[in-house]
Amino acid sequence: MITFKFPEEKEYVSHYAKKMNDSRALNILEAGEIGSEDEAEYLSRFFWRMVDKSIEDEEQGRPSLFVESNEFWNEKIMYSISGYLERQGYESIWEKVSDEQ
Repeated sequence: MITFKFPEEKEYVSHYAKKMNDSRALNILEAGEIGSEDEAEYLSRFFWRMVDKSIEDEEQGRPSLFVESNEFWNEKIMYSISGYLERQGYESIWEKVSDEQ
């Protein structure tokens, strides 16, 4: 299962998945797990799209979902997602996608 250290992490990720109309990411988050390399890559790419969207939100003066900055939550979520993918044996997929950013 994808384990988040803070409950706000899942709320934050779900907020951006909904904001970006990304039903596949929402399905993965609701299931709490991935079942294939394709899903590992999709979750990795979603994370970086979410980061881009959160930066855009800050640049346009939209407030963060929580008191802490979007950067704060993105960093926490990065560790949760990358750690999960590593435990599932998909570290190389995470690294490949991250290196493309």
